[in-house]
Amino acid sequence: MSVILFKGFMAGPHWNQSGSGSNYLCLHEEPQWNSYRSSSQSRDAAGSIHGVQYELYNSGQNQNNVFLESDSGLLERKSVPCAFCYVGGRSAVAMIPARMECPDGWTKEYGGYLASDARVSGRIRSSYICLDEAPEVASSRQIHWLEGTLYPVEVQCGTLPCSSFASGRELTCVLCSK
Repeated sequence: MSVILFKGFMAGPHWNQSGSGSNYLCLHEEPQWNSYRSSSQSRDAAGSIHGVQYELYNSGQNQNNVFLESDSGLLERKSVPCAFCYVGGRSAVAMIPARMECPDGWTKEYGGYLASDARVSGRIRSSYICLDEAPEVASSRQIHWLEGTLYPVEVQCGTLPCSSFASGRELTCVLCSK
């Protein structure tokens, strides 16, 4: 039996920017915030996440559209919803973005901030990860090669509702197990 643990908004990288995360995530519709700065810290470097909208070919021509119309009409340029579900009787580990607490019955392994590669021209996208809010280091020596970088991800509203997802805030995350 499947149970919906939460509903939210599909989010991911901007369609024409390089760097940042590469995978889509389901952001809880009621984000929880920890410490944050209320404006963009570095427009050229910080990771970013945006709401996802439907962009379909042959919009308005039902004969060629593979998707059925939604209750609110054609899907074209509308926000994409999502849900995080659980199927009982299985062991699971889940990273939940935009939350600091796990769903009822789940165990919090750690919480922190969503992170990804830099959002700069020419960068290859990386996956979004949940970085512990008190990360450790592998070596105390400083490295100057920038072979790989990790930045906190700032949310961008627009397709995501600005009333819940204020632009420029660093997005939280939690790793949960069951």
